[in-house]
Amino acid sequence: MSAALAVDEDVVRAIVQQVWESLLQAAPVPWFGDAPAHGPSVAAEVTLAGDWNGAVRMSCDATTAERLAGTMLGTADEPLPQEDVHDAVGEIVNVIGGNVKGSLEGSTSLGLPTVDVGSLVPPAEPVSRCVLDWHGAPVTVEVLAGDLA
Repeated sequence: MSAALAVDEDVVRAIVQQVWESLLQAAPVPWFGDAPAHGPSVAAEVTLAGDWNGAVRMSCDATTAERLAGTMLGTADEPLPQEDVHDAVGEIVNVIGGNVKGSLEGSTSLGLPTVDVGSLVPPAEPVSRCVLDWHGAPVTVEVLAGDLA
């Protein structure tokens, strides 16, 4: 099985749906607006290495990241420290990445999540991409194939 075929987009969408419902207590809603622009944002990423190499990346604007974190942590009406926001979005992408890892054949390990803030451009064309609507703003979840280090 080639690396490009190792990740099934339908499986990734099912994983995202399951994680959204579990961690955020909400069904994922597809984004129907314009494509998200690359600009100031928060991106969490976890790498996969082994028989299949790549990464799972989730990105959104800073306000949306704070809303995601507040929902996940049960503090939706309170401002959160940036560290808590980063921990929460890192955990969301970590759980998605762990499930993607579990869907792959062979031996693949999961790295630790990292969170970047700034003007972000994905380093590779995604194998799978879904854009969700979180309170009127897009959240992009992508699976990127290849050695991204």
